[in-house]
Amino acid sequence: MRLGAAEHRSSFLRAGTMTVETLDEVKRIVAKGLRVPIEQLTDDTRLEDLGAESLDIIEIVYDIEEKFGIDVTIKPGDSSLRLKSEASGAESMVELGTIAEIARVVESLVAAKSGR
Repeated sequence: MRLGAAEHRSSFLRAGTMTVETLDEVKRIVAKGLRVPIEQLTDDTRLEDLGAESLDIIEIVYDIEEKFGIDVTIKPGDSSLRLKSEASGAESMVELGTIAEIARVVESLVAAKSGR
């Protein structure tokens, strides 16, 4: 049986480290924060390509923290995010990348927090 494009994308994302729901929610948050149509966002869209400035990124990160119950620390003047998982206490630097990369990190922090 061959999957259609939507089913293939959905099963691929579920098999990876993020769900379609997380990806869609990150897109919604980014679209709202940058005041761009959600249809303009793809998995490969970069915040910097949308003209996101420091304050925009801070607001997007805050909304992501609120929605998913995770901690994300931004290093001022840097395009990297310092991500801290409350569950493990571990910190790591992640280069601010595509919407899909952001969604994967969010998913991993949510999983770490819930102990999965």
